[in-house]
Amino acid sequence: MQEMNQIPLAISSPANIKEYFSRYILEVKKLSSGSEYNYKRGLKKVSQCMKEMGLVEESIYEIGTIEGLDAAWQKLKSDSDFSAMDRNGHRMYSSGFNCYRKFATGDMFHEYSSIDVKTLDAPMKLEKPVKVEYKIWKRSGIMRTQTVVLANYACDIDHGHATFTAASTGHQYMEAHHIIPLKLQERFSSSLDVYANLISLCPICHRKIHLGIKEERRLMIDDIYEKRKDRLVKCGFVFGKEEFEDLVMGG
Repeated sequence: MQEMNQIPLAISSPANIKEYFSRYILEVKKLSSGSEYNYKRGLKKVSQCMKEMGLVEESIYEIGTIEGLDAAWQKLKSDSDFSAMDRNGHRMYSSGFNCYRKFATGDMFHEYSSIDVKTLDAPMKLEKPVKVEYKIWKRSGIMRTQTVVLANYACDIDHGHATFTAASTGHQYMEAHHIIPLKLQERFSSSLDVYANLISLCPICHRKIHLGIKEERRLMIDDIYEKRKDRLVKCGFVFGKEEFEDLVMGG
């Protein structure tokens, strides 16, 4: 089981996203071909400016997450030349981006019935696969298995959390989690792949500790800190509570 925050993001399919956006405007929103042209023209200029700033290789359609989309847009808006051009163009570029963002987040789908959305169904172009290289730190699969067994196949956040019986073990399914993320290993001279830094979590808690709202994650991390701080000290990791919070939540 690989750490969630170490799994590379899916590579977007720009041509397909662009085609879906066009079909969405025409077939779901039922706007005119002129409106579709104007939105795409605005995004073409946005893409060109983003490329000049090194934010994309070719187009905005490459960006595969909403967070990445927002970050690129904020950097673009901070450019005075682009802001002036957008104002002079009656916000055509902002309008194009805002329409695309609503499409990307799925917000605009709430305005239409599922029957309308089905009109997007059509064969899409199969793009060539890409080779992605990234660095991961070595970790022991045996220790991850042992961590779940040592927890008696229970969640270390709440032993009452129930999941399902895993075919591979015949026991309740749980996942091992590195408290201090392995991606932070370069900050430390001792290995983070140690028993003290591993806990057993149910799938919901595992995703919550990575993806939940800040205050709920903080409560989980504080609970883990109190339970594991002494063991972490023995392994060479000495932190105050606030320092530990910042490290884990920022990681």
